[in-house]
Amino acid sequence: MSKIGVLGGTFDPIHNGHVALGLAALEEVGLDKLIVMPAHIQPFKQHRKIAQDKHRLTMAKLAFEGREGVEVSDFELVKGDISYSYDTMSHLKTLYPYDDLYFVMGTDSFLKVDRWYKGESLLEEFSFIVSSRPGYPEKVLESKIRFIAEDYGTEIIRLKTKMPEISSTEIRDAALFGESISHLVPKAVEDYIYKNGLYDED
Repeated sequence: MSKIGVLGGTFDPIHNGHVALGLAALEEVGLDKLIVMPAHIQPFKQHRKIAQDKHRLTMAKLAFEGREGVEVSDFELVKGDISYSYDTMSHLKTLYPYDDLYFVMGTDSFLKVDRWYKGESLLEEFSFIVSSRPGYPEKVLESKIRFIAEDYGTEIIRLKTKMPEISSTEIRDAALFGESISHLVPKAVEDYIYKNGLYDED
């Protein structure tokens, strides 16, 4: 039986925080595989203009290039429509019926997960790997973990690795004005963004 983590997101663009979260999950939990899953359309970002699927997929591959145990999936992109985490995890369960699936996420997402589409089913049927995120009080996260574990019987693993405070919004804003983003994204991703002019327009 293998341990498989799933790290999803819009990844517009993918950044060092996403990479740190994925690698921490791999190393601390001892995952056999990490599946990085760019979303086609996130439920909470339906009306925001985002970079094309092909660009976000390529950036995800560049960000984790050469990392052993990491697979970048285009499942949600090919599927199209709104990308619901429950549907994706259920699909993966059919592919890996005998393995343990873990949904990997940061504090901000975890605090709202029970209000997602089929969020309660997601919590009842799958395990979670959660990281702390700068700007969120530790006690708030600890309280939420206890509440969900008790109410849904969810296995929740808390990562110890400190996550960098980075947002995709600040990267897009910096790229718009031609500022350096080398401290925010992997070098290959920075090169790809500027080569393709991904965020040249507001």
